[in-house]
Amino acid sequence: MRRTRLSLAVLAVASSAVLGLPTAALADPTATTPASDSAASTAAAERTPTDSTGTGPGSGSGSTDDPSASSDAVATGTPAEPNGTDAASTTDSTATAAESAGEAPGTTEAPAGEPAAEAVAAAASPGDIPVQLVAMNDFHGRISLTTGGDSILTTGTGPGPDGIPGNADDGTIVVGGAANVASTVDHLRAAFQAETPNPDGSLFVGAGDLISASPFNSSVFKDEPTIEILNAMHLDVSSVGNHEFDRGTQELRRISAATDGFFSDDVAACDGVTAGVDGCFTDSQGAPFHGADFPYLAANVVMKDSGMPMLPPFEVFDVGGGKQMALIGVVTDTTPTIVSPAGIADVEFIDEATAINQWVPVLQSLGIQSIGVLIHEGGEAGAAAPPAPYDGCVGLTGPITDINAAVSPAVDVIISAHSHQAYNCLLTDPAGQPRLVTQAGFYGRLVTDIRLSVDPLTGDVDRNAAYYTAHNVPVTRNAPDAAVQAIVDYWTAQSSVEGNRIVGQASADILRAGAPPAAATRDAESSLGNLVAQAQLEALKSPTYGDPVIAFMNPGGLRTDILAGDVTYSELFDVQPFGNTVNAVTLTGAGVKQVLEEQFQKDQARATQLILGTSEGFSYSYDPARPFGDRVDACSITLNGAPIDPAGSYRVVANSFLIAGGDSFTGFTHGTDPVTGPLDVDTSVDYFAAHSPVSPPAVGHGTATSNRITCAAPTGGDGGTVSPPPAGGSSTPRGLRDPVGSGSGRSGNGALAYTGAPVAEMAGLGAALLLTGAVVMTAGYRRRRGLAD
Repeated sequence: MRRTRLSLAVLAVASSAVLGLPTAALADPTATTPASDSAASTAAAERTPTDSTGTGPGSGSGSTDDPSASSDAVATGTPAEPNGTDAASTTDSTATAAESAGEAPGTTEAPAGEPAAEAVAAAASPGDIPVQLVAMNDFHGRISLTTGGDSILTTGTGPGPDGIPGNADDGTIVVGGAANVASTVDHLRAAFQAETPNPDGSLFVGAGDLISASPFNSSVFKDEPTIEILNAMHLDVSSVGNHEFDRGTQELRRISAATDGFFSDDVAACDGVTAGVDGCFTDSQGAPFHGADFPYLAANVVMKDSGMPMLPPFEVFDVGGGKQMALIGVVTDTTPTIVSPAGIADVEFIDEATAINQWVPVLQSLGIQSIGVLIHEGGEAGAAAPPAPYDGCVGLTGPITDINAAVSPAVDVIISAHSHQAYNCLLTDPAGQPRLVTQAGFYGRLVTDIRLSVDPLTGDVDRNAAYYTAHNVPVTRNAPDAAVQAIVDYWTAQSSVEGNRIVGQASADILRAGAPPAAATRDAESSLGNLVAQAQLEALKSPTYGDPVIAFMNPGGLRTDILAGDVTYSELFDVQPFGNTVNAVTLTGAGVKQVLEEQFQKDQARATQLILGTSEGFSYSYDPARPFGDRVDACSITLNGAPIDPAGSYRVVANSFLIAGGDSFTGFTHGTDPVTGPLDVDTSVDYFAAHSPVSPPAVGHGTATSNRITCAAPTGGDGGTVSPPPAGGSSTPRGLRDPVGSGSGRSGNGALAYTGAPVAEMAGLGAALLLTGAVVMTAGYRRRRGLAD
């Protein structure tokens, strides 16, 4: 399967259709666009597969025999509206047919049976072009074998890894590791090729967070090991995830070699770093790091200064039979609330569904009807019945349902991520038809095997076909790929000297909330979070840092557990792999309360509850049922038994991510007299050296209760309530957003029909596309460096 290259002329015509600009305006972006031209935009934006024949201006002219070429475009937009659409398992073809006939989809579970390649045995309809998408998300650089709860996948039946029935591990299997991901993907692709007449119609795709929040042997080398391994796996394309922005936009550009010279990517793999010191490390083949061979897509990430896209919005692939498929990539628009604000100061994150919908008519005008989405946003679903509880869709909720309800019916499949859930669903699209919505969990424990049928006449995906299915396949450890394992071994050896140094001992497992046997959660207090907070407080407890008295730790910064026994440097690094510093600032007592209030944002833009770890001697109570800003009882906040004075000053400690307002904890940004301290991992190393063997600290610093207490302390001007604006985004919850379109093809306030995109923000896009087309026409994407497609 090969990427295609779009010409300047095709991009110009497509741009005029979606933007409502005459082609001449693209050559002269200063020209005034007549208001009457918006009618063309309306017609193009409302076009669906039923009235688009695939014979538009770009039909038949966008393909090339050059496997290194690609397509380019830009985007901007507005929010989406929720929908309470029920979900159905994709494994029930009878349900699929019923839904296609107009019946409302029910909520069903996947049938019993092993969800391996053999389970996807339904043949494509005669003459149809079979296509396979093997998808992975939220890998987070887990190149080595995962351990503890991260390595255990629940099946609900059979003996466990020890092979002995009746033991505690019954109903589980051990999964994960890059070499096993590689062999699983290869097995699925080989099975597809063996059973179909289209052996080249297979893609390995990602839905973001493939790097960062990674273990020591990848993160210490700026995740260059993971990029080398993804290249070796022949990953074809990925959307960006929020964690791809952890080190900032410039670092993302540095690792994205496939997009060098396109959009804002003007950074090569060894630019801006000292080779072998803080980047551009020597890889397993003895060569300098050369970056990702696959393009990262980001349709909803645009440059603040120019409106130009940061990275390509979509990628087009030949799928056989002279037909093409496009994949649009987007990331959660909550990214500004969950990454360091300083690293993304040059970009904006717009609504996911709007960005997708803007590029659907562009692709259709190019004659492309098969369209998929790689989206780093997700939902939560209940487990299906054993033996495949990771392969169903029970009661799916969350942002992905809202997005599905707002995304154009022309999109045939949505591959989601971010929530670390495993599900395969059939949701109803806005036209009432079933649409695949999938996710493959996290850490390379599963991959999703998606099978599609492309109509050879229309070029569109046939959603009524039996060959319209998805299965989550466990990444078992039966036959690791030797070549990938060799790369893992190389990087592990490179990191082992410092990483294997024993720094102390743990008397028992020190865990994140919800950790083994279940997956870790962030909505509850954890022993590990309290330990890290205490270690950071002790490290800075001196006059140099202003003698701080309270410390906080964000749960998302805890990426693995500390197991009993000897503890190594790399294990502590794996807990906090972001390289944050530990800083001190002064907050008022009211500011401390604001930080506590900002934990409870399920009904705010962040849409999550994140419970902070806190240091010893600090306590408070809260009631989640109360309004936002009044959930923490001001009189309950105490330090070593003494009430916190709202007007008093308190020196507090947190990592640099929180101090900058990360995770929408904007209360920290009001701190004064900031002082930067040591790296976060170093504070944990010092703590273990001083206190080993370390025991798990108690939880219960925060107590949920509906009772309020009376205190003599002043409550401040507003009674202690706060209503801080979430960092980097609107305060309107996702579920209360305005719809993308009313169905009437009209929109107000100077917005384009259907998409709702502001005309003023879109006016400069013609020039952007003109420049993009010229670059694409003369260059194309970088070569695949000898890797097979």
